[in-house]
Amino acid sequence: MPNRTILKDRDAKPLIEELNKIPGLEQLSRKSRVETEMVKSSEVIFVDGLPVAFKREEQFVPVLTNNSALEKMPRVTVDMGAVPHVVGGADIMAPGIRKVEGSFHEKGLVVIVDEKHGKFLSVGRSLLTSDALAVTKKGKVIANIHYVGDPVWETIKSQTSTHSGS
Repeated sequence: MPNRTILKDRDAKPLIEELNKIPGLEQLSRKSRVETEMVKSSEVIFVDGLPVAFKREEQFVPVLTNNSALEKMPRVTVDMGAVPHVVGGADIMAPGIRKVEGSFHEKGLVVIVDEKHGKFLSVGRSLLTSDALAVTKKGKVIANIHYVGDPVWETIKSQTSTHSGS
């Protein structure tokens, strides 16, 4: 059994209220069972057994298996040459970007997808506004904070695969 902490209602309710501010997570119920698990420097939040987000440096980030939240986030499409680097944890560089969809501020969260399949590869924090990012041709433009294969991903993947058969 993982090292999860089940939160008491008085602790869970404010957490659910914070999560409800994230687009795609508005439907979370205050009556849900909320658990947290520490993975390195991140606190992964499970609601009714499903991973929904994690908190790192006081910021909530949707996990890569949370499609309802990721679908509503601004999206940055990268070329297929960037994919192995992104899923290896590298920050996103301007030359690999093919398309920017949605508007966001500097330090805003964006989801990174590949141009061939549109698969969610990572969640990053933009170093620029969406307008500036769209015209930038060189340099690092997005800090990669959660990607396929990172410790948070490994934790949620090992848990979601055990739930899929139930």
